[in-house]
Amino acid sequence: MVTVSSTKTYRCTLVAKGMVNKSDIQLFTYNYLQFLKKLGAVDITAFNKKSYQLAYPIQKINNVTFIEFAFTISPKALDELKRNIKFDDVVLRSFLVKN
Repeated sequence: MVTVSSTKTYRCTLVAKGMVNKSDIQLFTYNYLQFLKKLGAVDITAFNKKSYQLAYPIQKINNVTFIEFAFTISPKALDELKRNIKFDDVVLRSFLVKN
């Protein structure tokens, strides 16, 4: 059990490819919400931002979706989150900051 004093608030932004319709974005977001809960995160919020056209391509992809999560979690669980993001083929870039 993680105590409240050992948790910190973080914000994670994912740049995802291959999201052609709203249900794809919702399913992707839901899967990450469930994963964060499994890691012990609380106070989770997610913001699905619309698709954007990038100024320059990343891995030959121009159209991406930004998904932002805010959550409170133990810093020890972040390694597992980073590993999961690293091996996710849909995620082109990620940005994790402490609030």
